[in-house]
Amino acid sequence: MAIFYKGAGVGTHWYINDSREVGFTAISPTTQPTVKALTTHVAEGTINSPYISLTRSYAVAWDYAVRGGTDIRTLDKRGYVYKIEIEIPLPSGLEIFDPVKEVAKSLPNPIDLDSEGEYPFYQHNGLPNFLLGVIDPWRMSHFRIGRQPQPPGPGVPCPPNLTPQLEALAKALRDAEVLLYGHIPPSCVKNRFEVQFTELDEEES
Repeated sequence: MAIFYKGAGVGTHWYINDSREVGFTAISPTTQPTVKALTTHVAEGTINSPYISLTRSYAVAWDYAVRGGTDIRTLDKRGYVYKIEIEIPLPSGLEIFDPVKEVAKSLPNPIDLDSEGEYPFYQHNGLPNFLLGVIDPWRMSHFRIGRQPQPPGPGVPCPPNLTPQLEALAKALRDAEVLLYGHIPPSCVKNRFEVQFTELDEEES
């Protein structure tokens, strides 16, 4: 049995709809599951996605529950963290994907990479702290603004290289994310915890 969590901020869909009664369904359950759809889901968000995001980390789910949604700092309103237990064999029609593995399988052979041609490399070309801006764009986006130093020689300065693949890999690792395709039945949703900011949490945020 594997244990997963999902955070629901105040006012979000899974805050309003109790998954202990209805389970979890993707925003666009009829969309076909593809590597491109998976990459977009993790890198850019869940709009028109056939996947359901869960996390192995309670702390990540807590963060989404208290920082997402609306009126998150209203003390009389609490977000929720759902606890989900999934066993083998999986419920009928349900599939599970590790986004890091799925994206990694789609990457081209390094010998075929051509930054100016049809097969650009997926890695970034900035400083080591470039990834900080990827995983925390709200507070550290300045690390993604420019690429310094530039390669020597003539030519047009190269802009930062942030591909959907790199963004998906970084964010999937950041969120300890696992994706599910299909309906998660309510029998798998074992609990729903109320969570909120404390004064200490606000000082550290």
